[in-house]
Amino acid sequence: MGRTKDVHTIPLQTLKEGVYDEVLNLGKAFIEEQQMEGIFDADLRVDIHFVKQQDLHTLSLKMKGTISVECDRCLDIFALPIESEQELIVKLGEDDDELADADNIIVIPPDETEIGISSILYEMIMLAIPLKKVHPNEKDCNSDVISYLKQSKKTKEEKTDPRWDSLKNMFKN
Repeated sequence: MGRTKDVHTIPLQTLKEGVYDEVLNLGKAFIEEQQMEGIFDADLRVDIHFVKQQDLHTLSLKMKGTISVECDRCLDIFALPIESEQELIVKLGEDDDELADADNIIVIPPDETEIGISSILYEMIMLAIPLKKVHPNEKDCNSDVISYLKQSKKTKEEKTDPRWDSLKNMFKN
């Protein structure tokens, strides 16, 4: 992504061994910072639970809130509720460590002073978005677009090629 400094970090060097809980609120600034296409705004709460131990740390992230996206049906912007959870293990070691390829394990060099979590939060948001983003209730969609789509569907069904009419009933037996 080409960023030099991760804004959302966990400072490893200054934390003593123990349990740490933090709440992070993500909004439009995070969406713009991460250059998230197709998302216009956000109101997300992230509960961070971090357990620091000698060489192995655990990181739990729970995200809940809404993001503003474009409806695939009517193209209006609406607030889509999303929810996501992720459990990660942070291990001190080298990049060539055999655990580096695991999905829920982050391997960082022993001299690293902080863990950047912006990319993890980005992935959590993107993976929480459903493939089809539509208003929960079709009545909330733009009525002009919905009526146009229904009219378009009717005219499409009425226009058939008479040469193919005999084949329509082929599979109804």
